[in-house]
Order: sequence, then structure tokens, then C-alpha cells
Amino acid sequence: MSALENVIEAPIHVLHEPRAQVVERAQALLAKVGLAEKADVYPHRLSGGQQQRVAIARALAMNPKLMLFDEATSALDPELVGEVLKVMRQLAEEGMTMVVVTHEMGFAREVADHVIFMDKGVIVEQGPPKEIFDAAENERTRNFLGMIEK
Repeated sequence: MSALENVIEAPIHVLHEPRAQVVERAQALLAKVGLAEKADVYPHRLSGGQQQRVAIARALAMNPKLMLFDEATSALDPELVGEVLKVMRQLAEEGMTMVVVTHEMGFAREVADHVIFMDKGVIVEQGPPKEIFDAAENERTRNFLGMIEK
């Protein structure tokens, strides 16, 4: 399936929306994630960052109220991470509610409304980004943030 076919699949077959309407919206979503020119390209011809952005467009095609991102940048080369974070930042600016699991602390500090720090599956600290990043109370949180700021 091409990038466009990938994005239109669920709205057509799950939501039973008219193909013409879905194709138009999918093209707009691919443009939104910076991939308008890649609509007819197959996944194996796309970079990891481009594949992730197609996945975001595919999810957006279902008109979600909430988006879940679980380490969306973890398998990407450093230069591709920015492409994906840019799209996620844009979604946040547009008011999309997102739950983001990430080790990208700069992104979390800049974009999050609320940060939850977990250690071994347990919440050890949570609060506004400024509070967590500038004045963490938990020792494990402080140690982790201290390691990444160096």
C-alpha cells in the first residue's frame, strides 16, 4: 500500500466513509505532516521519520479525540527525530490531546501540560513541567534529569 492508501484504509473500511471524501482528507493530512509529495510512495521507500509521520496521518484520519504516542521517536536516527517531534508539536498547538511516552525530555518540557515520571512502571512524580524539570522532589527523577542535562 502507498502512503495514501495506508491513510484511507480505516476510514473507508471501518467508518464506511465515502472514498472521495476520505482521499481528499488523507491528502490534506499527508500535507499536514509534510508528506504531500509522498502520497504514492510505498513504505519501504520512506525514511523511518516519514513512516512515523504516515502513521500519524493514518491515526488522524480516524478523527481521534486523543492520540497515544509510545516512544514515537525511539527507533529513529537523531536527524529524523526532529521531523516527528515537529508534527507532534504542531498537533499540541492545535489543541490535540496527547498522551506521550518519551525520553525526549526537551520536547516534554516544552510541549507538555502535565508530566508524569515513572520508574519501573510506578509513578514516582507528576506535575507541571516547570515543577518537575526545575524542582523535582523525587531523588530518582532528579538523578535521571541530571544525567540527561549533562
